[in-house]
Amino acid sequence: MIADDHAIVRRGIRLILDNLPQKYHYIEATTCAEVHKALYSHQVKYAVLDMYLTDGNVFANIEQDPACYRNIRILAYSMNAERIYGPRLIKKGVRGFINKQASIEELETALRALMKGEVYLSDKLKEILLQATINGYTKSPIDFLSDRELEVVEYVAAGIGSKAIAHQMNIDITTVSTYRRRAFEKLDVQNAIELKEKFLAYKM
Repeated sequence: MIADDHAIVRRGIRLILDNLPQKYHYIEATTCAEVHKALYSHQVKYAVLDMYLTDGNVFANIEQDPACYRNIRILAYSMNAERIYGPRLIKKGVRGFINKQASIEELETALRALMKGEVYLSDKLKEILLQATINGYTKSPIDFLSDRELEVVEYVAAGIGSKAIAHQMNIDITTVSTYRRRAFEKLDVQNAIELKEKFLAYKM
């Protein structure tokens, strides 16, 4: 399965996979709802998933229904920061994380690894994981956010209001306020402007 809300991205991934020796049957999805529906309708073995689709965070759906994804080899292919999300997703069992700014050659390497049942780690992600192991601690306050707090921070930094965030995350607005307050405390910021500045600084 290839899940991305841009047709050109889905087509590009298919073109790479078509050049591999083994042939595959493809399922494409543009929303989290379509991803979830496809997994109940088909026996998906491999999945290349963007993190954020038009109706929310696809990996939040994995958290809500882990059994549905348990036997699927997943490669995350996203514009989201590798520094922040790579280690989190690897811990959840994702088989690799590749940023959309990576080269075509690196994407092909990642896809080949996925199809072989291997874990793909970019040089940058290997360094991040190694430093975390060596140091035994994190230098980034972002890492102390829960997944849902981080998701709210992403939306707030993008200038999205609480009502729209609640809709995207399928939670009530009071819960959004709770996640937002906790994130402000953990990041030691007083307002959305300070939050955005600190979040962008640590994404690099």
